[in-house]
Amino acid sequence: MALQGKLIGAGLGWLLGGPLGAVIGGVIGHYVKDAPLSEGPGPADDPRVRQQQEELYFVASLVGILTAMLNADGEVKREEVRTIRRFFEERLGYRGESLDIVRDLIKQFLRKGVDLDALCHDVARRCDYATRLLLVECLIDVARADGHVHPAEEAVLRRAIAGLGVNPSDVTGLRTAAAGNGRAYEVLGLGPDASDEEIKRAYRELAKKYHPDRVAHLGEEFRELAHRKFLEIQEAYDRIRAERGM
Repeated sequence: MALQGKLIGAGLGWLLGGPLGAVIGGVIGHYVKDAPLSEGPGPADDPRVRQQQEELYFVASLVGILTAMLNADGEVKREEVRTIRRFFEERLGYRGESLDIVRDLIKQFLRKGVDLDALCHDVARRCDYATRLLLVECLIDVARADGHVHPAEEAVLRRAIAGLGVNPSDVTGLRTAAAGNGRAYEVLGLGPDASDEEIKRAYRELAKKYHPDRVAHLGEEFRELAHRKFLEIQEAYDRIRAERGM
């Protein structure tokens, strides 16, 4: 279940404040044709509404930080904007209204600007660690899509990781990007000289943090993305075990 403006608008009150409030309210208001946006807590007992609220907040936060990265070198290129849209379309399967909402979020953030520190602080306050970790992995996926991360984008990315309260040692994509390959040890955040016990411990900790069930509240699209990240960790561990005969 991806984003749908009318369903989200039924209980948007809890999202109208904070650094994303004006952007989200303006974007979703365009898709709510026959009912005003609720300024109250909304139908919190409706699991569909709650899930879409949480997914919208996650998507808007992701787009907001990506927009800050686009502006990092002082020039926003059309291809960079298209890269963001392709991520949602190809990696997450967004179509129709869901993709339109992402497009309008990008436009609004480019027009209004992004307070990166305030946004990251808000996400760190609202979201659990697994959600923030997935957000960082999404940022890295988009940043690396063209095969090169500009130093200014890298600086914004690391600033976001710090602001979100994510431990860099937990970020698989950042390590493999820095290494220039997908070597198994880097995925687990270790060197080839790590002991068998260190490898087992690193695998258990990462597998727990990346388990897809921990982000199920964001919807099936993001749960599937987390599942693919989880498999990368599992495959890296299996390669090391086979190599060492563990």
